[in-house]
Amino acid sequence: MAGERGRPRAAGSEPVADTGAPTAAIADPKTATAETPQFKTPMAETSQAQAQARVTGGAAAPKRRPSWMVPGVALLLATAALVTSLVLWRAAEDGRTLASNQAAAASAARAIVEKMLGYDYRSFDQHTTEVSALLTGSFKNEYVQATTTRVKPLAVQNQAVVLAKASEVSVMSTPDLDGQDSVKILAFVDQSTTSAKLERPQIDQNRVILTMSQVDGRWLVSKVEAF
Repeated sequence: MAGERGRPRAAGSEPVADTGAPTAAIADPKTATAETPQFKTPMAETSQAQAQARVTGGAAAPKRRPSWMVPGVALLLATAALVTSLVLWRAAEDGRTLASNQAAAASAARAIVEKMLGYDYRSFDQHTTEVSALLTGSFKNEYVQATTTRVKPLAVQNQAVVLAKASEVSVMSTPDLDGQDSVKILAFVDQSTTSAKLERPQIDQNRVILTMSQVDGRWLVSKVEAF
């Protein structure tokens, strides 16, 4: 026995211990293929999700609008603003035109009614001609006929001189904006009459409604109503 312990053992003759467990296969890195399954731990998956959330801001990325949408909306807004401006401008322009027509009609009515209701028996024919030029429509012929056949004989007989003064003039209706330019004017007229049969001037107060019509840019009387 002592001799066996002192004798050297040949290479490869060492005893192999049997542990009773199967020998694990050792994979060679050079022989590993792409089909080798990759296993991820729950912590790795969590880290990857957190990184993705930081990139996207913690929410799903919003859908991008079509490139034509923003210019299209801007064009619609600009068009709406332009239309609104045009409507407001047109309304203001109509208001200015209406106010101008009212003022012009009232001014013309004041001048015409004072001339029409005032006369001098010594120049009655001239007066009738001048007034008729300020009238229009069928009323023009009615006025000439009435003054010539009724008023003139009495004026000459009584040697009457009448002065007319409009104390107040107001607009009763507005001219139409659809082509028919006419407006009614209410006038309060005082007449002072002197004649051969009167010892002192006689004062008469009259209320007259004149219908003014625009003809070739001029406001003329087309109707007179006294009450």
